[in-house]
Amino acid sequence: MIGGLDAATIETLVFASGTVGMLVGVAVVVWLLRDDTLDPDAGKFRYLLIVPVFAALAYAAMALGVGRLSVGGVEAEAARYLDWFVTTAVMVWYVGYVVDVERKWMLTAATFDGLFIAGGWVATTTQGTVKWAAFGGACLAFVATMVVLFRVYPRSAGEMTPERERLFLRLRNQSSVIWLVYPVVWLASGAGFGLVSTLGTVMLVTFLDVAAKVPYTWVVYEHRGVFERSRTTESVDGPGDADAVGGAGDAPASDTPVTTAD
Repeated sequence: MIGGLDAATIETLVFASGTVGMLVGVAVVVWLLRDDTLDPDAGKFRYLLIVPVFAALAYAAMALGVGRLSVGGVEAEAARYLDWFVTTAVMVWYVGYVVDVERKWMLTAATFDGLFIAGGWVATTTQGTVKWAAFGGACLAFVATMVVLFRVYPRSAGEMTPERERLFLRLRNQSSVIWLVYPVVWLASGAGFGLVSTLGTVMLVTFLDVAAKVPYTWVVYEHRGVFERSRTTESVDGPGDADAVGGAGDAPASDTPVTTAD
C-alpha cells in the first residue's frame, strides 16, 4: 500500500492520469483544426487526431477494468495493445506524410510496426517457447520498422522544404527514442523476468505512452507554419489523392515543388 491506497486503486489512478494526459493531446490537435491560418487538409490533422483520441479511450477503458486478461499471473491489457496497434501505425504514417514518402514505404513501415505490436501481445499472453519466439519476432519487426524510418524514409522522401525536414526529423527521432525503451520494460515486467512489479510496469508504460504521444502532437503544433494557408496552393485532384491512413494522400503544394508518389 502507498499512502493508505492499495495497488489496485493506485493502478486505476495511473490509468486515469493517462486518460487526462491524452486529452491534452486531443486539445492540441483540436487547436490545430480550428486555427484559421492553417490548412487542415494539407496538415492532415484529422488523422493525427486519431492518436490522442484512441489512446484516451484506451486508458479510460483500462481505468474501468475493461479488456483485462490474466495469463499465468500476468495482467494483459487488451485495450493497451489495441491502442498501440492503431496509434503507432498512424504515427509512422504521419512521419512519412510530412515529407511525401512513397506510399508503399509508409505501408511497409505501418505493417512492420503492426507486427511488432502483435508479437508483443502474443509474447505477453503465452508461456514458454512460444512467448520467447514471439518476443524475438516482435524485436525483429521493431528493427525493421526503424530501418524503414531511418534509412528508407529519407531516401524515398519527395522534395521538401527545410521546415518540413525539421518536422520530419523531430517526429521520427522523438518517437523512436521512446519506443526503444518498451522492449526493455517488457523484459523487466512480470511478462518477462519479473524484475518490476505490475504496478511499477503500469506506471512506467503509462509515462512512456503519454511522453510518446502528447509531445508528438505538440511538435506538429510548434511547426504549424509548415501548413499555413499562405504557403499552400489549390490541391490538384488526381489518382495520387487518398483520404485513408496508409496513403500519402493529397500532399500540399508549397514554394518548392513536391514529388507525389503513387
